[in-house]
Amino acid sequence: MLQPLPVEGLADYHCHCDYSVDAEGTLEEYCRAALKRNLAEICFTTHFDANPDARGSAEYICVKGERKPVSADSLVPYVDHVRRVGEKFYREGLSVKLGLEVGWFPGCESMVAKLKDRFDFDYLLCGIHELDDICFCCRHSYRECFQRYTAEKTVEKYFEYVWIAARSGLFDCIAHLNYYLRSGLDYYGESMSTLHRPFMEETFRLLVAGDTGLEINTSALRHGLRDYYPQIEVINAAKKAGVDVSRLGSDAHRPEQVGFDFEAALALATNSIRSCDG
Repeated sequence: MLQPLPVEGLADYHCHCDYSVDAEGTLEEYCRAALKRNLAEICFTTHFDANPDARGSAEYICVKGERKPVSADSLVPYVDHVRRVGEKFYREGLSVKLGLEVGWFPGCESMVAKLKDRFDFDYLLCGIHELDDICFCCRHSYRECFQRYTAEKTVEKYFEYVWIAARSGLFDCIAHLNYYLRSGLDYYGESMSTLHRPFMEETFRLLVAGDTGLEINTSALRHGLRDYYPQIEVINAAKKAGVDVSRLGSDAHRPEQVGFDFEAALALATNSIRSCDG
């Protein structure tokens, strides 16, 4: 049962609803869950995975229960629905923001720029889910992805993608940094948990230069990890380096996951009540 958060004014900036093929629950159900959790704001970030060469990622958007190929036109019902829901729930004290989690792939910049021109998104997440076109966070494909590389090479390639995304200046935030840990710890072992360290200084520099933030993504605990995405040591180091680490994201895929573990994560955010307009 959803319990109200002890602090008012919090926001969840990473929520998927049934427009994402791997999520359950309507926009309205998520908004009601947010109100029960005592949230002031919710931002919907449905998946947009459009890599034409991808293997293992869901390249569809669900519209009224029907799978549609990923395209800008397929986003129209989602965008319109979020705006209508926003008008409805504003009267109930909940701010509803329009976001998108773009599945990053090499060469996607032109596509992302066109999406931003067409739709007035409040918030754009960069989700890195693939290495060389194979999903590393999907149960059915992560072994195929990882068997091509050493653990060190996996992390190196991942951060090469992060750096390109940060340089582009197209995204408000990098989603779930170090997401490779979701399946990588199982495949490579615990030693993988520290392989990010040589890449942090350059990552923070590029994030600051590109005005790109990091979220505190609490879903890692639901995935069986002991820490968030990214780890607390990374969050603290990023804040010291001047990176915007102000937004909490549950990465909810069901309404009951909205605001997951925000009670604890709140202490890590530099300004957890910052809105998408801030």
